[in-house]
Amino acid sequence: MKATAFSPHDGIYVQHLKTSRKHDMPVQHYHDGYEMYLQLDGKRYLFYDNICYTLERGDIAIFKPFEIHYAESRDVDYYERYVLNFQADVLRAILSDAELHLLLDEKIRSCVVHLSPEDTEDIFGYFQRADLYLKQSGFLAEKLLCSAVLQLIMKAVIHTYDSTATAGERVAPQIITAMNYINKYYKENIDLEKLSSVACMSKYYFCRKFHEATGATALEYLNNIRLTKVHNLLLNTNMTIDEIASQTGFMSAVNLARSFKKVYGMAPREFRRSKRQD
Repeated sequence: MKATAFSPHDGIYVQHLKTSRKHDMPVQHYHDGYEMYLQLDGKRYLFYDNICYTLERGDIAIFKPFEIHYAESRDVDYYERYVLNFQADVLRAILSDAELHLLLDEKIRSCVVHLSPEDTEDIFGYFQRADLYLKQSGFLAEKLLCSAVLQLIMKAVIHTYDSTATAGERVAPQIITAMNYINKYYKENIDLEKLSSVACMSKYYFCRKFHEATGATALEYLNNIRLTKVHNLLLNTNMTIDEIASQTGFMSAVNLARSFKKVYGMAPREFRRSKRQD
């Protein structure tokens, strides 16, 4: 792996960025919380769910936990955006379990949609409000922050259901075939020869086209898929490390621990223990 596939954000994270520097993510990544991304100016290219989206002002992307995505600048230097990452638990201060389930499990959906100019300004204001409260301190600021994030989520839910899906360029069908194969058979022993054969391409051409489409090599993508499964099982089951390894294609606890520590910086057991203590 060139860089971590997992981008952790504890609690609430808000960032406004306006830059004239090109920036391509080192590799596809995911979060174990929710992400909301609002494009304010310039262009950004987002790869998600087998589609490459050209994000421009008014485009908003929402990702639920463990959704792999990748963004790059390509030939565009300038862009401006707001991003919000949050863990579900932070909303327990103002929502019951039933309300939290209704909002996060039933109302929020992973999507990329285009907002009207009026809705863009409306959502932009809520991002700014959350950003303001995040920079303040004290118990009142924390409550105001949670309230601002909840209002932003509610507004986003309404606007995304009322808005149209952002147009995107679908990835070459041969690459989609290979990705679907990885998503289905990640538990098995997969190599480049197998994937290039599935895509009906030479190995060299397949590797080049896969990286152009996704920002990751085919083996990095496979490793990312496996690690998202490991992460989820560590958090949400009591399976042993050996059982998780056999269920995610790592074959042994030793192989799993080696790959996991390279990305997360700690052993799987330590990671599970720290998350459960949090």
